[in-house]
Amino acid sequence: MNVLLRWAVGVGAVLAGLFGLFLYWRLRFFFRDPHRVPPADTRAVVAPADGFVTYVKRVELGAIPHATKKGRSIPLEEFTSMNSSASGYLIGIYMSEYSVHRNRIPVAGIVSFRQHRSAAPFNKSMARVGANLLTRHTPYDEGCDYILTNERLTIAITHRSGSVLTVTQIADLWVDRIVANVAVGQAVSRGEQYGMIRFGSQCDVFLPDELVEEVTVTPGQYVFAGQSVVARSPISVAEGPLLEEEA
Repeated sequence: MNVLLRWAVGVGAVLAGLFGLFLYWRLRFFFRDPHRVPPADTRAVVAPADGFVTYVKRVELGAIPHATKKGRSIPLEEFTSMNSSASGYLIGIYMSEYSVHRNRIPVAGIVSFRQHRSAAPFNKSMARVGANLLTRHTPYDEGCDYILTNERLTIAITHRSGSVLTVTQIADLWVDRIVANVAVGQAVSRGEQYGMIRFGSQCDVFLPDELVEEVTVTPGQYVFAGQSVVARSPISVAEGPLLEEEA
């Protein structure tokens, strides 16, 4: 009897410990907010999210595919509705359960577009990309239908040069909600925190050619929001929007 009691107490203690760790992750670790300082280089475009770079894709003539499904590139409505004819680079960043999930602004400018798109018909799990990263199976986005179907929120930032950069927050299956505390017409600074995706996510950034001299990240690399350099621009991306007297 004493053996059974000790066994039951031991199992209970283990379960309580695991539950405590889960609560710590869910309520404290996940919401941590470390201080981040953008690099001194004013031409450095910073990562919008912590996580693993899953792809760096060349985009031509504004046809912005987040993935290729069954050999067919699929542009997303939020980009086509902008009527953009820009070419550039699309960088995907997968935020693991260990990542800081707060998102930051890659370049200074004005928020010129904001659009939320619901899941179609429901959010799919991002476990496949995590498994691909763990096994080093490339391309890391192979078989990842969530990139096309899950809930997302896209903002566009117009740089003082007139070039437009976009950032897309993509929800995972278990996501509570996407948060983006910015509005159209709002001035934003490079490295400024603007939102988060609760409990699992991905963040994509589209960089137009005018703001890219060199892409500095590769798939599989881990980056930090507001701090890691994903590209270098031929011009400064740290300065705010042009004032009327400057225009």
